[in-house]
Amino acid sequence: MSRNHPTRRTALAALTAVAAMAVSPAFAQGAAGFPARPIKIVVPYAAGGFTDIIARMVGTKLSEKLGQPVVVENKPGASTMLGAEAVARATPDGYTLLMATTSTLSTNPLLFRKMPYKVADFTPVALAGLTPFVLVAHPSVPVNDAAGLVTYARANPGKLNFAMLGQGSSTHLVDEMLRSQAKVDILDVPYKGSGPASSDLIAGHVQLNFDAVSTAIPRIRGGQLKGLGITSDKRSPLLPNVPTFKESGLPQMIAYSWYGLLAPAGTPPAVVEQLNRTVNEVLKMPEVQAQLDSNGANAPLLNSKQFGELIEEHTRTWEKVIKPLNITMD
Repeated sequence: MSRNHPTRRTALAALTAVAAMAVSPAFAQGAAGFPARPIKIVVPYAAGGFTDIIARMVGTKLSEKLGQPVVVENKPGASTMLGAEAVARATPDGYTLLMATTSTLSTNPLLFRKMPYKVADFTPVALAGLTPFVLVAHPSVPVNDAAGLVTYARANPGKLNFAMLGQGSSTHLVDEMLRSQAKVDILDVPYKGSGPASSDLIAGHVQLNFDAVSTAIPRIRGGQLKGLGITSDKRSPLLPNVPTFKESGLPQMIAYSWYGLLAPAGTPPAVVEQLNRTVNEVLKMPEVQAQLDSNGANAPLLNSKQFGELIEEHTRTWEKVIKPLNITMD
């Protein structure tokens, strides 16, 4: 495994430039005749996960508003790169979209030297959701919040461990963020899947894990695990007793996974604007908001330029974590 990687600031600048075109007044006249046929959303994950759920939820409502079928196609593999490559190579006409995630544009370009696509191959369309991470612990861990964990971990270096779902995974990167910011020595125990990791955590074979809000809730409420901290800037209404890391003395410990629609670069700006406007209308629907809320997600209404800026911001956040590790995944 090589230990050096380049940054992607030039490509990110290009991404923002393309996004800026999508909202400029010169292209605000709308996309006459669009859509005239079905739209496809490629999900770069297997069916059933949150990315798939949000794509199908948004797709169903988009279809109702646009008057054309919206078909979801699952194309998992290679840390979202298989699905992303397919969309990057698609005709840039607005009829093929990607439900991208943090991995697609914010961490893959930092972790992989060789990728089948570039950041500049895409135009941001619309943000569809943001989800924070919850630090959960086995009940045997003798602390009840993140501040207590930091104190305990500093006094007991190497005694605690994280269940980690592979190098470069979101759980690994959030682990590293906490280690760096809290200056603690907590070990990683790698797992090949969330199922075995969760089983060992509940059994007490490992002590800590960063989990999604939706999967953490039943385990915390059922007493199998306890929530120590959440990486959002405000407490989750679903977990009101779990403090933020900001409250626990780690104000920089803010991290989210983002989910959003991308189109191939070169998609007409008027089409991008129309899709962005319609997705934002979907996100304001009470039933969609309820579905997002139930999964611990929120979706600020952003135009395509703002969504591109959010992607850049998240890339900078993860670059600060990844660059000191000097790792690449190929």
